[in-house]
Amino acid sequence: MGVNVREKPKGSGVYYVFIEHQGKRKAKKVGKDKRQAIQIAKKIEAKLTLGDLDLLDKEETLPLFEEYANYWLENYIKTLRRSSTYERYRDMLNRHIFPVFGKKPIDQIKKVDIKNLILQKSGEGLGRSMICLIRDVISGPMGYAVDEELLPGNPVSGVLKRLQLEREKRVKIEPLNEQEVQLFLDTCQQPYFREHYEFFLCAYRTGMRLGELLGLKWGDIDWNQKFIRVERTYKRGRFEKPKNGKVRRVDMSDQLFSALRKLLTERKKDALKLGLGAPVEFVFHRKGNPMEQNYIRRIYKRILTTAGIRNMRLHDIRHTYASLLLSQGESPVYVKEQLGHHSIQITVDVYGHLIPSSNRGAVNRLDTPQQTATYPQPVEIKKP
Repeated sequence: MGVNVREKPKGSGVYYVFIEHQGKRKAKKVGKDKRQAIQIAKKIEAKLTLGDLDLLDKEETLPLFEEYANYWLENYIKTLRRSSTYERYRDMLNRHIFPVFGKKPIDQIKKVDIKNLILQKSGEGLGRSMICLIRDVISGPMGYAVDEELLPGNPVSGVLKRLQLEREKRVKIEPLNEQEVQLFLDTCQQPYFREHYEFFLCAYRTGMRLGELLGLKWGDIDWNQKFIRVERTYKRGRFEKPKNGKVRRVDMSDQLFSALRKLLTERKKDALKLGLGAPVEFVFHRKGNPMEQNYIRRIYKRILTTAGIRNMRLHDIRHTYASLLLSQGESPVYVKEQLGHHSIQITVDVYGHLIPSSNRGAVNRLDTPQQTATYPQPVEIKKP
């Protein structure tokens, strides 16, 4: 027999009394008064000692999914993940999950309920990646509840595999070719887009993520060794570490080096005219502040339209950069370092099909060496 008081989840200030007796297990939510929880635990233990087993037959409910998911989101995701991840999960919970599971206790959400929700969302036309994200956002709080010993197992496990709705491993990529990249950059030279030329040149020559470009400062550029140190990313007024939390070096091409040098000279002249001691610290800015992502995306779409190039995401510039390097025979390891991927496997999974595979010369070298002369032929003897 055992009656224990535990704070669940840890740090929440909410206390439960956990009862284990004769193979049965129950949890009773008390509230935020630890002293009261301890007193209740003592009373329950005394009743069980006297043989009052009705306590174990009474149904006790665990936290509602909405309550527990919010705790998981605020105390785990918000603390340990990027703000963009937190916002995406919050939106997914509010739009797709809370309307169905929000008011249910976490122990009353079964595998069949999750399967039906996923089938419903799939029938509404949501893509596979969105379906997988819904699965992940339900699984997070449930897995957390398992760790806190509120649930015996995670009901989300294996659902997508049985429905054959797992994520597609290969991302469909349609990068620009060299001629299209040049057309895009030439269009940037037009008066209406000229102020954004260096931004897009930097994007196409480094493969940096959008947030990394927007957070770039002059102090991040090494003019002697011609590389950029990617230290931060910017989005919606917030600066964070780059994805994966890793600072990396990105090589600059000669063309990009010259363009940024010229831009810095112009910025210094402008600062002197305005009576400022130094130019704005951000390489790409709007009235002294970092540009917002939606603003530069609108500029990007206008350039595509003006150049007559098909509609693409701004993130596809990054894919274009990687594909052009690989098609020119650069090592996937080098591309991985430039892009800042966590592992070489990510680079190969996403871009492996772009690596040149028509090395006929290498295959032919495996063959048996060819004879330099014909085989001896029998001598023809003429009859007299």
